[in-house]
Amino acid sequence: MHSSPENKQSQKSRSKLLIVDDEEDNLDLLQRIFHRSHLILRAKNGFEALAILAKELDIAVIVSDQRMPMMSGTEFLSQVAERYPDTLRIILTAHTDVHDLVEAINQSKVFKYITKPYKIEELEEVVQQATEIYKLLQLRTSKLRNDLENAEARYQSIFENAIEGIFQTTIDGRYLIANSMLAQIYGYPSAQSLISNVTNIANQIYVNPLRRQEFINILRTHDTVSNFESQVYRRDGTKIWISENVRAVRDFDGTLIGFEGTVQDISQRKRAEEESQLLQCLTLEIGAANDFQTALEVALTKICQFTGWDYGEAWIPSGDEHLICSPAWYSSIEGLEDFRQFSERISFPAGIGFPGRVWGNQRPEWIWDISLEAESHFLRKYPALECGLRSGLAIPVSADTNVVAIMAFFTRSPNDRDQQLVGLISAIAMQLGVLMRRKRDEETLRLMNEELALARDRALEANRTKSTFVANMSHELRTPLNAIIGYSEMLQEDAALLGLDDFEDDLQKIYRSGKHLLDLINDILDMTKIEAGKLEIYYDDFDVPMLIFDTSKTIEPLLLKNNNRLEIECDLQLGEIRADMTRLRQVLLNILSNACKFTKSGEIKIQVNRHNYVQGEFFCFTISDTGIGISPENLQRLFQPFNQADSSTTRQYGGTGLGLAISHRLCQMMNGDITVNSELGIGSTFTICLPVDCERAIKNPPKNGQNSAPNLSILPKPLPKESDNPQQRHPSILVIADDPLIHQSTHASLNHLGVSVYSSLSGENGMKLVYQILPDAIILDMQTPSMSGWEMLKELKSQPLTSGIPIILLTINDSDETHPSYEIGANDYLFKPIDRDRLLTIIDKYRSEQKAEISVLVIEDDLNTRAMLKRMLEKENCFVSEAQDGHEALEVMTQHMPQLILLDLMMPNVDGFELIHLLRLRYNTPSIPIIIITAKDLTNADCIRLSGSVQKILQKTNYSYTQLLEEIVQRLYKLGVLAN
Repeated sequence: MHSSPENKQSQKSRSKLLIVDDEEDNLDLLQRIFHRSHLILRAKNGFEALAILAKELDIAVIVSDQRMPMMSGTEFLSQVAERYPDTLRIILTAHTDVHDLVEAINQSKVFKYITKPYKIEELEEVVQQATEIYKLLQLRTSKLRNDLENAEARYQSIFENAIEGIFQTTIDGRYLIANSMLAQIYGYPSAQSLISNVTNIANQIYVNPLRRQEFINILRTHDTVSNFESQVYRRDGTKIWISENVRAVRDFDGTLIGFEGTVQDISQRKRAEEESQLLQCLTLEIGAANDFQTALEVALTKICQFTGWDYGEAWIPSGDEHLICSPAWYSSIEGLEDFRQFSERISFPAGIGFPGRVWGNQRPEWIWDISLEAESHFLRKYPALECGLRSGLAIPVSADTNVVAIMAFFTRSPNDRDQQLVGLISAIAMQLGVLMRRKRDEETLRLMNEELALARDRALEANRTKSTFVANMSHELRTPLNAIIGYSEMLQEDAALLGLDDFEDDLQKIYRSGKHLLDLINDILDMTKIEAGKLEIYYDDFDVPMLIFDTSKTIEPLLLKNNNRLEIECDLQLGEIRADMTRLRQVLLNILSNACKFTKSGEIKIQVNRHNYVQGEFFCFTISDTGIGISPENLQRLFQPFNQADSSTTRQYGGTGLGLAISHRLCQMMNGDITVNSELGIGSTFTICLPVDCERAIKNPPKNGQNSAPNLSILPKPLPKESDNPQQRHPSILVIADDPLIHQSTHASLNHLGVSVYSSLSGENGMKLVYQILPDAIILDMQTPSMSGWEMLKELKSQPLTSGIPIILLTINDSDETHPSYEIGANDYLFKPIDRDRLLTIIDKYRSEQKAEISVLVIEDDLNTRAMLKRMLEKENCFVSEAQDGHEALEVMTQHMPQLILLDLMMPNVDGFELIHLLRLRYNTPSIPIIIITAKDLTNADCIRLSGSVQKILQKTNYSYTQLLEEIVQRLYKLGVLAN
């Protein structure tokens, strides 16, 4: 009996249900329950059921009894789970031992278990659920299978249509897989043809067979090789350049069994590089040529050697509007003498003959086959053919709009690539034209330079005259101002004592006007120190984290270019910095762009911290990368302009080498610094340190190009915490000297005396420390770097906060070639116009007791100043003697020895420093305190002259280090810094 079409469709839509039970009645019952909803398959035991499963496909659900002979239900379903995991399994059991039941169910991985006796509705529901899940799994599996097939098709299409050659090879040199592009690169008609014909890659493909072994040696220790460039043979024997990117293929033991990767044809790039190198080489050699003929000969030789052409010549215009053969020529073969001699005998007017046409048209011209040319078109046709020359190329050499020469080249075996060289040779011809213009312009430049030199000399002379005028005016203006301010101040006191209120008011106006005039003079003198053409720093307050994150956004394209990752460690609460935001951003971008450029598939890290040092608060920006690193020998010149690690770096990565030099200078101009640590092949770390307030830190700018940023790794040490008990405070001494022995000796000698000793190796750091710790005394070397002792002295004595700090000066004597020796200088300093209160405070410091009489010698060449000082001092119980210069002072001292000396530096005959030394030489005067009086603005030339005069005289009483320390300790006791 045949089924109807409806029944067939119904059977096709029903899922298959396999029922397994050793009792026939149970099988019949289950069949009656599910025969309408499922296609029923029956089995009496597990073995029979497994046989059915092997024959029947797509069985959705199995309902099996647990207790069966030979094979239990869980044993049967365990095998089903392993062989047919998609089929859902239901077990019928009468087990009462729950533990055994759970273990059996877990072993067979059933979908559900139903305990006998069961309810038919419950069993139908469970089977229906299992059937629906099976259908869902089948639908999903079918979709995944279709997706996989589509993906395989896409990947196969990519493999076949890739623009790079793709391959897999064995270690012994056979291709296992190759795509069509690889076959095309090597000149084979198909990938199968390449695989079949190439059985030894090293000998059949590589021009240098050892090149493949080098390739394998690298892969034995590295899993990948990138950009491995080699010259290879195509099938027709021609040579090309390729670049390979390959990864190793290893077996389970890690043994290299082959490799797979891609191949690119880089012949055009190699050719372009060679052309670029030729152009660069020719540009240098042509530029170094002494004359045009030499430059022509260099160009002809280099071009023929590069292209393989056999002969090169040049034609130059003569005075009668004809081209004549130049002495410059080149030949790589013999037998061209006749052709050369024939060329030397003829000339060409514009538009006639091969060179003449190029001259007239001012554009290159090819003759591809000389044999096809008419003799009237190429006058040297037959001499050329007799020598074997087949093709020719002529190119004009132009200077501005005028043709100054024609270069012509000939070859016996032309090829298609020769036609691509017109652009290269035209570029070389352009360089020759530039040489002609250069020679023509050199004379004009020489005349211009002479005029500029004359103008420069005049400007320098004018500048020297201005500087001399300003220096003289500084002294000449301040000397009378000193009298005006000083006398008006004394007269105010007299008027107050006499009750002359009207006079006191007028005198106050005079005093204020004098002070105002002094401020104007100071402003004018300050303006003369500003030099034009310097890069200016514009300070502003801005948020550091915002700048960091903004900068990181800017470099995102650079990060993506080389597949780098950026990590930022910057607390959002770090705060603001006062600096030039544009310049700081420029520095950060310079460092970060270098990190991105020299790092590939690596990590770049930015760390920003805020530290407290004795110099103040600093922001430290640390930028590290995992790039190529820098060798130790190249680190020393890293911050020099136009410098990179080496020439290969320039060729590979480009760049001018100016970025780091600019960054270094910008950091210095903001009173900061930039340092680098690097290890070749590991990476580099750049650290930028800037003060939180750069504007305040830069008030004393670097001198002579030196960096005033503190050396945070050595000196000075961090500030100690202040003691809660003022009685436990120790005296503090600041040592400012560039000689490490001075620091070591003073630390060793003074620490045991209960003195806190601070150190600075440079003047600018020392000045910062002075304002932070306000020491009880300062030991100052006059020859400190970056900021001279004279400048520090003027600054300290002109500021109310620091003017009262005792200063012990050291001047160095280099006359002893083995060890430097030192001399202690003046005790205190006053700067004109003299501050009366400051003067009286200093005088009181040297009295034996309060208000006790003290004898003072005033040595001053200006009569008004001398008289004013005498009146001031006599009012304060001082016995005053006078001298107008050093000689007179020595005579006065033979009659009466003063207890204190006021000494002007600027005197005729014996100046102030010479007098100090002469007094120190005398056995009975070395301990007399000397107060220096000088103008506030001494030029650097004055300081050098004054310090030089001291060095020339120091010969006898210089102190050794031991004597120096003893004298320093004695001075500290006398100054009251150390307690007796």
